[in-house]
Formats: sequence, C-alpha cells, structure tokens
Amino acid sequence: MNLLYGWLWVLASVIGNAEFWVILVNRSHALAVHHRRLKLMRRMHDLAVPGWPLLLLWLTGTGPDSLLRGGGLWEQSLWTRRLVLFTSLWCSTLIMQTVVWQRRQKKQARFGSPGQQFDVFAATGDISVRGTPGLLARVWPGNEYCRLECNIKRATVTPHRQRPQKPAAMLRILHLSDLHFIGTPGTAYYEFVVRTAMQQQADLILFSGDLIDRPELLETAVRTLQPLTSLAPCCFVLGNHDWRYDFEEVRRRLQASGWRSVAGSVEIFLLKGRHIAIGGSERPWMGAEPVLVANSLCDLTILLSHSPDQLPAAQRLGYDLLLAGHTHGGQVVLPVVGPVFSPSRYGVALASGLFQGAPTTVHVSRGIGAKDPIRWNCTPELTVLEVQF
Repeated sequence: MNLLYGWLWVLASVIGNAEFWVILVNRSHALAVHHRRLKLMRRMHDLAVPGWPLLLLWLTGTGPDSLLRGGGLWEQSLWTRRLVLFTSLWCSTLIMQTVVWQRRQKKQARFGSPGQQFDVFAATGDISVRGTPGLLARVWPGNEYCRLECNIKRATVTPHRQRPQKPAAMLRILHLSDLHFIGTPGTAYYEFVVRTAMQQQADLILFSGDLIDRPELLETAVRTLQPLTSLAPCCFVLGNHDWRYDFEEVRRRLQASGWRSVAGSVEIFLLKGRHIAIGGSERPWMGAEPVLVANSLCDLTILLSHSPDQLPAAQRLGYDLLLAGHTHGGQVVLPVVGPVFSPSRYGVALASGLFQGAPTTVHVSRGIGAKDPIRWNCTPELTVLEVQF
C-alpha cells in the first residue's frame, strides 16, 4: 500500500507540475506581451514539464525511502515535500476544468447539430506545406488542420435595454476567425473556405482577427477574402498576430477591399428591418476601449473582439452578443480532459463554443488556421450563427 501511495504522489506531482506551467502559458499569452518574451515562457514550459520528473527522481532517489519504492512523503527532505505538495495541488485545478468542460460540452449539443465536414486536401488536390512543421503536420496521425467543419448554431439573445415591442427576428451571422495565412495550408484551402462561406446565405459577415503570419502573404489574404464583400456587410478586427507586423497596413488593405474596421468604433446596419450595431475591440494589443452602447436604440448590439477576455467589457458596455476567436479551441483536445492550451485569462473555460446567458451571449470560434499546423480532435470551423432576438 505504501508503494501505491508513493507512486500516486509522484503521478500527482508530475501532472500538477504540467498543469501549473500550462496555466502560466495560457495566462501570459492572453496579455499584450512581445512575442519574444512569450517564446521564452514557452521554452521554460517545454523544459519544466519533462524536466520535473527527472528532478523528482533525483530528489527522492532510488533507495528504500524513495517514493517509487514505498517510502512515505514525510520521509523525504523538507524541500522535496514542499515541492511535491505544491505541484500536486494543481491537480485540483485540472479536475475542476475537466468537470466544467464536460458540462459545457453537453450544453453545446442544444445549440446545433454537428456540422458538415470537409476533407479540403481531397476536395482541392492541394497539399501545399511550408518547412519542417508543415511536413510533420502531414504525417501527424489524426491531424485535422486541413479539414473544415461548417456548422450552424442557434442563439437566443436578450437585449440589455428596453425596446419597443417588435416581432422576433432572426439574423444569420457568418463568423470567421484566425485565418493565419502562413503557407501551410496553401491558398487553395482558404479559397475553399471562402467558397463554402459564400453558400451560407449570411446577412452579416464578421471576422475576429489574426489574418496573417507572413507579411508577404497579405495581398493573397486580402484577395482571397474580397469576394465575401459582395454578399453582405463585412466587418473585422485585427488580432495579436497582425499586431506583430504593420497592422495599420493590414487594416488599410482590408478596408480598401470592402471590409469595414470596427476597432474602437461602431457601425450600424439596417438588416431585416432591424438596426444592428457592431462594435469592435482589439484589446489588450491595440486600440481604444469598445464604444458604450448600453443606451443605444438599436435592436441588437454585437461586440467583435479577437479575444474572449473582453467579456467583462462587453457586459459593462451593454453588448448583447460577443464574437471572439484567438483560442483556436485549444488545437489539441484530449479525451475526457478536453483542451489544454487556451491563451485566455479564463484558461480553457471559454476555449470554444456558444455560451448562452444574460446579459451577454458569447461565441468563441475554433478558427480556421494556426501558426503551428497541428489540430487534433479540434477541426477548423466556419460558423453560421442564427441569432434570435
């Protein structure tokens, strides 16, 4: 029995240490921190997660008092006990996150059925990849980075403010996020995404940021998205990956192609006889706070934000609906546990999905692309929100 307890302490310490570093990475990537510092944090994570089991083995040793041979925790040195207890404590966070994730996944089924799945490689015949990461992505078992799910989700929104009695209305919003033009996948993939989007009969098209990861692909990205502007009003904000480059040039090029920037401002549209206000936030990386709409006479107010961390601002400023991306749904979603990496102050709690509630309903997209072309159990998504209000 002592041997079992010892192994359980070691296992809890190893898992808890990994969770601790994942939390640090998630929270740091939610901040306006230079990407070089974020890389340093990630390297520390990459060293600490596999390094801790080796350090623990060195600390406890392999003698008769070792945890791995039945020694008790209180027979270890003071610092070993403290480190094991500290790291093991973080297992409780992982357990709570798993419980919350499982509950929310059950609720997601209420908002829509599984979407139409596409193998874009097979549909286009384009297997473009760039560099070693792209080649590894091709052979990674179960990698979904070149698949696409086109889904429809139903949301009922209760406006913040009193308004004249009107019949209920329904708006079809196409939500795009996190395209990450980088060369893997190739342009044919994004052209397929746009062709699929053009078939969805959207009333409004919203893009929540992260257009490019290679500045030389800006012209290609803008040209690929331009056809959408002929279908419906198209609004956008930029994301933290755009912030790394000449983001104002990215903004100008998109605007010149017919897209409307709503960062730090509000655009009002008359759609289906209803006034729809679209505000935008690129915080914490760029720009001003979103515009206050709590006293607006509009029938529906939407905040388009790159990060779901703008939820408190959306609630405070009177927005009925928040659309965001940035988290990529975690990119890797483990069985039972769910997503692990999600760059948000909320961790994985808002990694992806539709979160219905008052005063602000939230949709977080899994996005289309990624700088690192790895997706496992986390298919890129193109979402049509059928918003009832």
